[in-house]
Amino acid sequence: MTRGRSVPRRIAARLAIAGLLAATAAHADALDDHLAQGRALYDRGDFAGAREELLAAYRLEPRPELLFALGQVELNLGRFAQAIDYYEQFIATNPAADQAALAQQAIGAARAKLAEKPVVTPPLQPPPHRVWDDVDTGIAALGGATLLTGAGLVIYGHHRAGGHSGTLSQSNARFSRATVTQWAGAGCLAAGALAAGGAVLRWRIHLVDTEVQPVATPGTAGVTWTGRW
Repeated sequence: MTRGRSVPRRIAARLAIAGLLAATAAHADALDDHLAQGRALYDRGDFAGAREELLAAYRLEPRPELLFALGQVELNLGRFAQAIDYYEQFIATNPAADQAALAQQAIGAARAKLAEKPVVTPPLQPPPHRVWDDVDTGIAALGGATLLTGAGLVIYGHHRAGGHSGTLSQSNARFSRATVTQWAGAGCLAAGALAAGGAVLRWRIHLVDTEVQPVATPGTAGVTWTGRW
């Protein structure tokens, strides 16, 4: 009876081992796939995509060399503080002396980048532009008011000149005053037109420089790949 029971147990054990081996193989295949994709994306300069693949690989198996690789990716992305954190985690795993030295050099490069001031690029100066300011508005308003006054005087003078009541001397005096009023209106019309034209002319020749803010451009990482993962 004992021997008969041991046979199913051996079969179950073999099935469990086979399942474990299959899971391990699938795990290894997935890890290798993420690593291969990460290398390919890195070589194409797609550092953001390479970071995602490396993170996926690290979740499957937290290898120390993946910390170094993530530091390289973050360095090339210009994320210097994150790169330093990955390098320090890598050094904490007690790697070989040459690998630790590479990580220390990369940390120095990242800290130097963090200490750099952004490069201020002077923008191209655009051409000056016309500005209609309060002075132009005032001159134009004065010209418009003068034009209206002149038109009113001309109309009033014309109306006064057309009257025929009273004596001849009164009619002549009235005509004379109407003529003076019309001439005054004509003068106002001319002055108003000059004022309005002056406002337009001043606007055309009043050029103001366009203010442009300089753009701060952060420095690029400029890091080459060192080490393999």
